[in-house]
Amino acid sequence: MLYLGLGYLGAGLGAGLCLLAAAFGIARLASAALEGTARQPEAAGALRTSMIIPAALIEGLGFFALVICLLIALNLGLPKAG
Repeated sequence: MLYLGLGYLGAGLGAGLCLLAAAFGIARLASAALEGTARQPEAAGALRTSMIIPAALIEGLGFFALVICLLIALNLGLPKAG
C-alpha cells in the first residue's frame, strides 16, 4: 500500500514539475519579447507573431506531460491483467 501512495505522490510531483517548467519557459519567452519590443517598438508585431508559436508549443508540451502524469496516476490502483 505504501508503494501505491508513493506512486500517486510521484505522479503529482511530476505533473507539478512539468507545469512549472512550462510556465517558466513561457515567462522567459514573454520577457524576451517584451524586452525586444521596448528596445525596438516598430518590431512589436513581428516579435508578437514569433512569440506566439513557441509559446503554443511549450504549452502543448506542458499539457502532454500533464496528461501522461494523470494517466499514470489513474492506472496505479488497477489490478494487473493476466
